[in-house]
Amino acid sequence: MTLVYTHENLTLVMNINVALQNAGIKTQIKNQFSAGGRGEIPCFETWPEVWVTSEFQLEQAKKIVASIMSQQQQPDWHCNNCNEDNGAAFDFCWQCDTAKPH
Repeated sequence: MTLVYTHENLTLVMNINVALQNAGIKTQIKNQFSAGGRGEIPCFETWPEVWVTSEFQLEQAKKIVASIMSQQQQPDWHCNNCNEDNGAAFDFCWQCDTAKPH
């Protein structure tokens, strides 16, 4: 098994895990419930982690994680159809369902 993603926010970790599983990659979450140990355990050791269980799927998993991380760094976009501002993570306008321009 290989660690591919860790973050202090469990929601972000779970989102990465779901994206990998949707791509057919077998994963395991570690430290999902260890936040209660903070103070007794160094905080970075309590962060939830996504591990890929198969070495054969490791490169694909790394590419998916890198793609998701790069999407988070993109700017928000403006819908030309309804003039709504949308977050970078949205591929479709949340207001009118128009596809994000490329």
